[in-house]
Amino acid sequence: MKRITIIIVGIFLVLTQATFAQFDYGFTLSKSGSAGLQFLKIGIGSRECAMGQAAGSLVDDVNALFWNPGGLGFVSGMQATVHHVNWIAGSRVDAAGLVIPIKSFTLGLSAINFGIDEFEETTAMFPNGTGTMVRAGDMMVGIALARRFSDKLSLGGQVKWVQEVLDDRSLNNVLFDIGTTYWTGFHHLRLGFVLQHFGPDMRLADQQFRTPLLFRVSAADDLLSSKLQRLTMVAELVHPTDANELINLGLEYELLKILALRCGYRTNVDEGDLTFGVGIVTPQIIGVGVRFDYAMSSYGSIFGDVHQFSIGIEL
Repeated sequence: MKRITIIIVGIFLVLTQATFAQFDYGFTLSKSGSAGLQFLKIGIGSRECAMGQAAGSLVDDVNALFWNPGGLGFVSGMQATVHHVNWIAGSRVDAAGLVIPIKSFTLGLSAINFGIDEFEETTAMFPNGTGTMVRAGDMMVGIALARRFSDKLSLGGQVKWVQEVLDDRSLNNVLFDIGTTYWTGFHHLRLGFVLQHFGPDMRLADQQFRTPLLFRVSAADDLLSSKLQRLTMVAELVHPTDANELINLGLEYELLKILALRCGYRTNVDEGDLTFGVGIVTPQIIGVGVRFDYAMSSYGSIFGDVHQFSIGIEL
């Protein structure tokens, strides 16, 4: 076990060095706008988004597909989820995931679709519109595999096919996620290390883009834990290669394993720093449990509030 841990830490150190080295500009201007496929950075999962998107060490269910594939190793039964986000500027995000445990392995499938309404083309000669409608959007389909090496350590990876469409132009790419979740054995402390959206550069028309690479280091602990209630706190450092570092904080209070109240805070963001949410778990009927989750975050007077809804099923 010690050797496996050393190997995993070594892999993440190497990948982190490669991540940080990709954008060495030699000056301190903002890196915003230097990567494509920004829809991949929209949070999926109302529970995680309500907790400030501090999720790398928190996820141990089907939503690990979108945050840390290493967490899939702790899934005990078949799970499925669907997710909807009323995103900013009239856009929307729909996602779905399915995980199936197979002995010490867990297989997962995921999909995300980002869409906007068609809009009329405008040009310098026709500022009021040409009559031609333009469509645009993004999508992702992924397959993940995780293995639980012990009751404390799980390692997982995911391969994702992504597509971006802008009118009559499109690009396709293959990206990779790798992550691990480790229960330290101290109190209820668990750690998460994740590298997301790693892949080759892309080109759309005459523009070249990098991938929206993310590196997450996360820690979660149950401050209170009993049959009656549980209080969980999560802290996460996020290093994106196309933006400034973030620190995400989340808190969840669960009562009787039925009702959960959540809040979170994201530092170093212009909008959407405070987040809130609620979750309800229904009693299992014929071996089937259902979970409803909701999250809300405010993006100011211009974009308004963002509402997210998730439904999960566990067999």
